[in-house]
Order: sequence, then structure tokens, then C-alpha cells
Amino acid sequence: MNALLALAALLTACDNTPPAEGDEPGECSDGVDNDGDSLFDCQDPGCDGRPGCPEDTGAPDDTGDTSDTSDTGDTSDTGPTDPFHQIVHLTDGYIYTTLNAPEAFTCYTVGEPWLTESPHASCIQELPWGGEVEDFETGHGVEAVTVQLFFDDAYGAAPDAERVSDRDGRLAPEGAAPSCTPLAVATFTDPALNNTKLTVQAHAIAPPSAIDQITFSSISTATFNVIPSLLGISVQQGQGVAMGRVLDCDDAPVEGAMVIARSPDGQYPPQSVRYFRQEFPNRDQDGTSDDGLWADVNVPPGDMVMEAWVWDGQRHVRVAASPLGVIADSITLVDLRFGHGDGLVWPEECLSICP
Repeated sequence: MNALLALAALLTACDNTPPAEGDEPGECSDGVDNDGDSLFDCQDPGCDGRPGCPEDTGAPDDTGDTSDTSDTGDTSDTGPTDPFHQIVHLTDGYIYTTLNAPEAFTCYTVGEPWLTESPHASCIQELPWGGEVEDFETGHGVEAVTVQLFFDDAYGAAPDAERVSDRDGRLAPEGAAPSCTPLAVATFTDPALNNTKLTVQAHAIAPPSAIDQITFSSISTATFNVIPSLLGISVQQGQGVAMGRVLDCDDAPVEGAMVIARSPDGQYPPQSVRYFRQEFPNRDQDGTSDDGLWADVNVPPGDMVMEAWVWDGQRHVRVAASPLGVIADSITLVDLRFGHGDGLVWPEECLSICP
């Protein structure tokens, strides 16, 4: 099941509204946003004076900014109000697992410059593009969906290509779009009807053999609005949702990774990160399970960097990152690949000579 189908589970599951933070024993030290206000444990006023939480710390903490090489990101010694520690809920993870054999991580040495890949020049071709728009929950074709392509891989006001799906959700191949080139892909319906939520796939790459049969996903507003009933997360107006997988050197899911959004100035703003177990959201999951899935809710809009962290046995280290333009009141999709800082997952076809 892909990330969008997992998001369907996230959006359509239901749960009772949780009690306030601190109402139950242990809630002020479990790393969970129990009352859905984007404040964790001792950050939440409900935990003031509870065991392990001072009345008012007032003291500055390490922000967890790892833009400098001397900061490992391990902020577990900085007190309960440290934003990085609170958001990620750092735990002793398990990067080398039975799921991911050690050789799945040999492509990159932590601390070295990020890996880069480039497509073969013969694979960058201007070709007719098309495919089908599907409702991610039902898989049925969705008509009258506008699909926009942005050839600079950044969503904006002026798309480079735009089409509208027919009554069956189809887009017959026509026009021209570059294959083996990172694109931003946006799908939406008439905003006045409020039928769907704007969904943007970041860094989408299609090889020449598949650029005319792309599957575009459409997310209904009704489905999106179910989020508040799941796991106590209240989706705040004006904030965004980011989602994807953490992948190893072989593009297989990574177990035991923790994900967080960082602003360009190195800060980690309040946000609610959730993980999955067997491709279903699980509030007890402190990091990615063997499906590699993560979802970050209430991410501030604008330019952000999504980061993946793991425990290497001694400290937490950053192993993947991707720039991401988060859009208010929308869903943005991106995968994080081990050793890469650009978020680009190249199809094998793009890396060799293309006909």
C-alpha cells in the first residue's frame, strides 16, 4: 500500500476525543500530544507541577539545530521543554534490524556530504503526459480534477502544464512534459465547491516509459476533515500536512526512524508527528515501523526541511532530508531516502541510457 493509501487509513479511522494532557498518570512523560493542542508533555500547561515538570522552567534550551556539524541533535539532556526532544520523542531506536540488512545502509556514511544522483541525459525527453486521477480512498476515477505540473519542482501560481480529468478521471496523453525530471504535481477541484483538498506531490519523477500513465491522487474534503477524531490531533486552519516514507539505499522502508520538520533558520516548530504499524496509524509508535510511513500534521506553511533521524547505538543522527514547500490547508507528499538530502528518488530507468 502506498503512502496515500496509508493516509486514507489516517484520515478515515476514528477515535474518541482524548482527555486533557496530565489527566492520567504518565501522560506528562509519554511523548504523546494527548489533548491534540500540539503541545507535548511538560510543554502543555496541563502538566505544570506534575511529576517531572516544573511549574515554570523559563530557561532556554538547546533547539536541536543540527545545521552545524558539532550538534548531533541529541537533546535528551536539555530538560523537558526542549522542542526537538518533545516533538520527536527521541528513543533508542534500531536502524540495523532484521528488516533492513546492514548492507542496505552501506551507500552512505553518516556525517559525510549527502549523496547525489543525476539522470542520464538521454532519459530527459519532452513527451506527451497523462494518466488517471483516482480517489485515494476508493480508487475510483474522479472527474473534473485539475492536474498541474510545475517543471521547477516548486508549487506556485503559474503551472507549466495543466489538464482537467474527464468523466472517468482519465487524462489522455497529450501536450509535453519532461521525463526523468523532478516535478511538483498538484491536484484539486473547483475551490468554490470545496469538494477536495489541494494535494501536492513533491519531487515526482516519471521515466519515459511511464509518463503517459501516471496515477494522480485526489483527496476529498470530507475525508480530510475526519483527522480531528483520530489520535487527538486537531488540524489547525492555515497549517499543512506532510507525509511519506523513510527509505534505505535499496528504496525499501526503514524501521526505527523519527521524522521532523525544520525551518530554514534551524528551528523545530510545534508539530504533531505520527507513525504507522502495518500501514495503519498507531499512537504508541515512537518511530517508523517496518512500513516506513510517517505523517506530520500542523506543519507551518512555507519552505521547510523534512529530516529523518535514527539512533546509531550512541546518539541520534540525521540520515535523510528533503526540502519541502508546505502549503497551508493542504497535503504535501515526500519520501526521505537514506543518505540523500534532496528528496529525489530516481527510477532505475532514469539512471541508464534510454531509447
